[in-house]
Amino acid sequence: MPAKSPETTALTLPPRTRDEYMALRRRYPWKLRIADSFNRFVCRLWYRIRIATPCTIPPSGPAIITANHTCSADPMMIYAGCGYRQIAFMIAQEFANIPIGGWFVRLTDCIPVRRDGRDASATREAMRRLRDGKAISIFIQGRIAKPDEEVAPKEGVALLALRTGAPVIPVHISGNKYRDSIFAGLIARHRPIVRYGPPVDLSDFGGNTDGENVSAATQRIWQAIQSLAPSNAQP
Repeated sequence: MPAKSPETTALTLPPRTRDEYMALRRRYPWKLRIADSFNRFVCRLWYRIRIATPCTIPPSGPAIITANHTCSADPMMIYAGCGYRQIAFMIAQEFANIPIGGWFVRLTDCIPVRRDGRDASATREAMRRLRDGKAISIFIQGRIAKPDEEVAPKEGVALLALRTGAPVIPVHISGNKYRDSIFAGLIARHRPIVRYGPPVDLSDFGGNTDGENVSAATQRIWQAIQSLAPSNAQP
């Protein structure tokens, strides 16, 4: 039996001027402002990041930010293009156990997830955060994709979106170097290009979480991410 359709969250617009941006940034706790500034410095100097489109993450209200997964530094790169919104990433449990990763997890209040795909407590926590008006980020493929490897999108993003009515913000990351360990991915000199897209319209699903709807919504979200790839997006 379909679940009751949740109300779709009204979007707040990203900042359009520097004054609006700085006003939102002042809401950050001071530790997060310092960490975010350091992260942006690292991404620009070491990773040589290029933010190819304006960030489309709403400054308030629930939001699910989802992207393809290319390396362990992807969360840093998504953060570097925003700078005005705290984002809790759903990340692999082992990432929280390395020194830099654990510090990042605690500071940004991330949600560690077991890789066996049966972490119901993490899913419940993600739903609670969204219903409290927080922003979370999930890499839709569930793991880092090797070069030229086709990793099918998982259905968790669509399921959370349909259950909570939270808007889904697609992000595409390209230009990173694949490394087979978390630490190697963090220290590699990438050259990432990050593109943010408009919210994915899932209103026609009406919050229905039947299997076919979740599958169709997943494909729509994945196509929105893929449409931002350099070969499809305006430079």
